[in-house]
Amino acid sequence: MDVQTWELLSYVVTVVGLPLAIVVFLYEQHKERDNEEEEVYQLLSDNYQDFLKIALDNPDLRLFSKEKIPAFTEAERERLLIVFSMLVSLFERAYLLLYEEHMSGR
Repeated sequence: MDVQTWELLSYVVTVVGLPLAIVVFLYEQHKERDNEEEEVYQLLSDNYQDFLKIALDNPDLRLFSKEKIPAFTEAERERLLIVFSMLVSLFERAYLLLYEEHMSGR
């Protein structure tokens, strides 16, 4: 191969390879952002599942009951406040991790 052939091949690589490399890079960045967002959603989902397990472990607090609940003992009231504090903390974390100024429908 002579110098002109190598020069032609270098132009082809520059014209085709560089834009292709940029497109692949941008695609990978987008995919990585999507994976990070999915990881955040999964983490919050896992935390909510943990909260539901705690609610299930404390049926005497009747956390999901729509009926009027009789008066709680002092210990039950304290456990109820702790469980609701955990739920508020979960909502705060979800807000801080997911809120954006211009949110999409996702």
